[in-house]
Amino acid sequence: MDPSRYLGRPFLPGVYDCAVLVVDVSREQFGMRVRLPGRAASLRARDAQIAAFAAALARPVDTPASGDVVLMRAVGRRRSVGHHVGVYYRPPGGQPHVLHCAAGAGTCLHPVAGLEARGYEVTGVYRWLGR
Repeated sequence: MDPSRYLGRPFLPGVYDCAVLVVDVSREQFGMRVRLPGRAASLRARDAQIAAFAAALARPVDTPASGDVVLMRAVGRRRSVGHHVGVYYRPPGGQPHVLHCAAGAGTCLHPVAGLEARGYEVTGVYRWLGR
C-alpha cells in the first residue's frame, strides 16, 4: 500500500470524505469493489450508515493489516454519533498509522497512538469480507 498518493486530497463535503477515501484505497490498492449506501440526510443518519456498513461488509479483526478499515469516533461523543473511517497502514518495521480524510485537514496519515490527541478514538478495525 502506498498512502503517499492520497495525501493532501481535500475534504469536500458531499464529494470527497472519509468514506470515499476508504472506498478509493480499497479499490485502487487492494482490488476490492466496495459500494457504500447513498448520502444520508443528517449526521445521525450518516453515523447509522457507517456503523451498519461496518457490520454488513466487513468483520472485526484483532490483528490489523494494511488496508483494513479503522472505525473511529470523535472523543467524548455519545456511542451513536461522531463516526469516522480510515485505512490502517503499517509501514515495514514501523508503527501503525491511519490514512483518513477529515474536515479542515483533508487526507492525512496519523500514527494510531496519536489519534486521541487529534480528537479520535478507535472503536474497531475491520477487514472487508472476501479479502
